[in-house]
Amino acid sequence: MESKFLLHKPVSYGSSLANSVLLIMLLLHIIAGAIAAISAIVAFTARKGSKSHGRSGRCFAGSMVTVALTGIGLDVVRLCFFVKENHTKYAGYTMPSTYPARLGFLFVGLCILYILREVTPPRVFRRQSRETAVTIVPSLLVATGLVLTVIITLRLNPWTGALWMIWTFVLIVIVMVRTTSSSENNWATDVVRHRIGMSCLAAFSWWGAVQGFGPAIAIALKGDDPSTSAYLGNQPGSFSPAFFLFLVGWAPFFVLAAYLIRRFTKLHHT
Repeated sequence: MESKFLLHKPVSYGSSLANSVLLIMLLLHIIAGAIAAISAIVAFTARKGSKSHGRSGRCFAGSMVTVALTGIGLDVVRLCFFVKENHTKYAGYTMPSTYPARLGFLFVGLCILYILREVTPPRVFRRQSRETAVTIVPSLLVATGLVLTVIITLRLNPWTGALWMIWTFVLIVIVMVRTTSSSENNWATDVVRHRIGMSCLAAFSWWGAVQGFGPAIAIALKGDDPSTSAYLGNQPGSFSPAFFLFLVGWAPFFVLAAYLIRRFTKLHHT
């Protein structure tokens, strides 16, 4: 049986061709994620308005689009095709991700595309119908987040940390809506939205890098897992203190976002 890069999770989709297609998509996801994390650092350290800042910002936006699209594709496949085969703990393979985690990352992928469309210059994402993006799209995203919250809470395991991820991006979408300017040329508001949106996406790219490469390093050091424990990722679970670790991981972003909102709101009113 084939396995995912780095994390050694099972990949079984009925044929070598299907497995190869999924692994290629996964490789693109990993490479784009690494590029996003690095380009975000370059953009943050570069002087605002410089060529370096612009180039690294465009690289970051493009790589995050790739991360979102490949992530959405991967999670849809995982949740819809050969589900049992790819949600079983095999000897020598790591435990597959939980259903809540897959739903959470699927939702985040959709939110990333919306946020990028809102906070990047028009030349990156052409805005043919801004009114639709301002009202319908964020409303659908928030509604989807609430529906997923109900499903995970009532039918799955709310203590995995997936809810923090969903709630965080629901909050980001709401902030995007609340900071939308009624004027097409309100530069100060656009700056606020750009920095808040890019800050949270950068934070997510860094968290994603730790989330992916951290366990991979542990697996490389400890070796493969020979156990065959039952897969419980689709079952309700009891409370775990680890539920709060995701919130702790996002705390720096909330502090940064609050600072940016406060700072640029003052500048906007002066």
